[in-house]
Amino acid sequence: MSSPGAQTITVRHDGTDRVFDSNQKITMGRAPEVTLFVDSPLVSRVHATLAWQGSGWVLSDNGSTNGVFVDARRLSQPVAIDRPTQVRLGDAISGPLLHLLPSAPQPRQQRPMTPPVAQPQQGQRPSYQHPNRPAPGQQQRPQQPVPSQSGAQPMAQSPAPPQSSSQALPKPPTPQQPVASQSSPQLPLPQQSGPQPPVPQQPNFNMTTRADTSALPPLRARPSTSPIARADRLPPGGLAIGRTTDNQIVVNDPLASRKHARLVAASEGLTIEDLGSANGTFVNGTRQQRTVLRERDIVTIGNIDFVVQQGTLVHRQKPVAEQGLSVHGVGFTVEGNKQLLVDVNMQAGRGTLTALIGPSGAGKSTLSKLIAGSTQPSGGVVAFEGRNLHAEYEALRSRIGMVPQDDVLHRQLTVRQALGYAAELRLPPDNSKADRQKVIDGVLKELSLTEHADTRVDRLSGGQRKRASVALELLTGPSLLILDEPTSGLDPALDRQVMVMLRELADAGRVVIVVTHSVACLDMCDQVLLLAPGGKTAFCGHPAGVGGAMGTSDWAEIFANVASNPDQAFAAYRSRQAFIPPAPAPAPVKPGSAGRPPRASGIKQFSTLMRRQIRLIFADRGYLAFLLVLPFILGALSLVVPGKNGFTAGGLVQDPVSGAITPSGGAEAQQLLVVLILGACFMGATLTVRDLVGERTIFYRERAVGLLPSAYLLAKIAVFSITAFLQAAVLIVITFIGKKPPGAGSLIPSGSVELYVDIALTAVCCVVFGLLLSSLAKSNEQVMPMLVVMIMVQLVMAGGLIPVTGRPGLEQVSWLFPSRWGYAAGASTVNIREIFLNSQPDGLWDHTSGTWILDIVLLLVITAILAVFTWSRLRLKKSAA
Repeated sequence: MSSPGAQTITVRHDGTDRVFDSNQKITMGRAPEVTLFVDSPLVSRVHATLAWQGSGWVLSDNGSTNGVFVDARRLSQPVAIDRPTQVRLGDAISGPLLHLLPSAPQPRQQRPMTPPVAQPQQGQRPSYQHPNRPAPGQQQRPQQPVPSQSGAQPMAQSPAPPQSSSQALPKPPTPQQPVASQSSPQLPLPQQSGPQPPVPQQPNFNMTTRADTSALPPLRARPSTSPIARADRLPPGGLAIGRTTDNQIVVNDPLASRKHARLVAASEGLTIEDLGSANGTFVNGTRQQRTVLRERDIVTIGNIDFVVQQGTLVHRQKPVAEQGLSVHGVGFTVEGNKQLLVDVNMQAGRGTLTALIGPSGAGKSTLSKLIAGSTQPSGGVVAFEGRNLHAEYEALRSRIGMVPQDDVLHRQLTVRQALGYAAELRLPPDNSKADRQKVIDGVLKELSLTEHADTRVDRLSGGQRKRASVALELLTGPSLLILDEPTSGLDPALDRQVMVMLRELADAGRVVIVVTHSVACLDMCDQVLLLAPGGKTAFCGHPAGVGGAMGTSDWAEIFANVASNPDQAFAAYRSRQAFIPPAPAPAPVKPGSAGRPPRASGIKQFSTLMRRQIRLIFADRGYLAFLLVLPFILGALSLVVPGKNGFTAGGLVQDPVSGAITPSGGAEAQQLLVVLILGACFMGATLTVRDLVGERTIFYRERAVGLLPSAYLLAKIAVFSITAFLQAAVLIVITFIGKKPPGAGSLIPSGSVELYVDIALTAVCCVVFGLLLSSLAKSNEQVMPMLVVMIMVQLVMAGGLIPVTGRPGLEQVSWLFPSRWGYAAGASTVNIREIFLNSQPDGLWDHTSGTWILDIVLLLVITAILAVFTWSRLRLKKSAA
């Protein structure tokens, strides 16, 4: 309360007046400990300071990233506030607006003010305080009075209508965010079908020492909070909504399309229709093509939420209680009633870093997947930004970034190249190259990777590679970032570098969750969730409070205790907590309601993946050299076959025993054909047998964010088939240099061209065969044995050296292998039965057009079957995804 005679100033924000006197130092920003909380990604944690100095109020920039603007001019030094002044934080046009009204005139309503939160001294970490209990030796601070509202404004909390699948999670206000008093005019709330259990209060986190984020770009620009459109004020054509400035409503988000949606005034009321956007338009978490908007509907475009209020579409302002992540009563049970998680409760506000730790088998990765939305909980609710994450997953999935333990970048590419291809796959296809480059540059700057942008990933340090993997996820601007064992395999110095990076990412306004076994740098975290085996919580709170709760600060001893007595640790944790009401049942989710992830078209993905695969081949110089040399080596081996007749019949010779006259040289043609067919099989398989298994982690992550397995597979088949055609040409040319080519083919007049087609198509078939083997391999170590077995089987089943015709069982099995049909097509082309009379009487070798076409068609059929099997393998659900 202002003391008598004290100088006062009224700060009006979001229609709420707050009065301060000269004894108070007013801090503004996103951190929970500030005096005036301002919810915007443009705003730094402690953005600005307003204080009484001598004879007047002085406003100063607190080293913010995006600046403080007074009358549209950025502050370069403190300024006196001696008159009513408009101030914007973060941007001169779209930043949050504050009205500073010094002394008289007296504000319409005054309220007792929250005393300023005591700030820790520089270099000193604040002591941990449980959100539901006062610190030792202190009494719990009473609830502050709430202010009245001064005019129409966006609602502080906008629950979805009854027909929505969204579950509004009721939460109490915090001292940092005032709410409307009961005397304030309120819109009528929808009737609820039944009481909803309350959710635990958002913890008032005492933040750890912050990293220097002065050089970081904004997380995402947000337009102003003023109303946008009313149904009775729309122009005849409605209002266009999109990413570019030629729209009436500009959505500054990378996932919004240029022309995303249109707001129109229909006879039924305010209506929104999607304009064929890449990522869709969502109303209450459900993707809609066209729908009538009703009061309190939540409209999501990209990562930006709007809410319908009194016939007006306004930007949704989430109260502090709804910001961040809420895990309430979550359990997870698998077949056999085995519980992997038991009643897990956790709150993680914006700008916080939370570590999930515990012994092996404690359910850390399971919980991270539940939080990421890739797994449904058996009970309880996971809410993000006040919305049921699993019930509205399709609308919220783009706000979640998941960084797996293994690197998700191709090591042969530079950082900029890898991010460039990822941006093409993840961002809407109407983004220009300049638009994508702008996003990439911002991500590189935030993660301090600009100077390493043109460095190959395999030449980065372990910490830098992890930054590059995180950069991949930041392309779409997620506000929830989950990392699985990011410090695994790193030395202590790199471990600390990674944790500093995570601290910076959280300080930029994100919710960061890290699964880790490393306990060396937990002091950088705002919260630690310790899980015991069986997914039972042993501790949840600030790292500084672990000693008092667990009886020791030695993490090795703590891990040993909870591993040996998980039930006792769980019971002790629950006894320390205030009463937590039972978790509400999760909202029913219709089958397939997760929808498809945002993605570019299949043709666009195919083009991008083809270009990336070509660059990967040329970037790996050792692999490229091997591909260039291989056909020359195999071609040289064909010249070792004795004889000078090649694929032609030699002179007539008389058998000394029988006296029969037969042409000579037929055995040479048979041996040459075996070498060529086996060489084609080897070239095709070696092109791809290590490919899918080598980038499996990358594929799983890309598939999770929208990559089509069909586009992925077809791009690889196309690139490697072209390579196989080129290698086959080199092989044939070298062979014909030293050996005579065949005569007329079975169908094509030139036997040389027809034989090239036989060899090339056999190589292409084995390209797909190699991809199938790669999809079956569990690790790179399994690839070489599989390749050797495959080549040996092809040699036997070809039928050139070992007869398979007329041998029941073996003949039928041989039909399943490419070499059988490739050799048959080649034998038909060179007319092997005429020039080598001792060859076996195989009907598939006849020198006729019908026989040759049959051989080629069946070779293509096997290729298609192998491709379908490989595609089905790529579509299988994997836990790593």
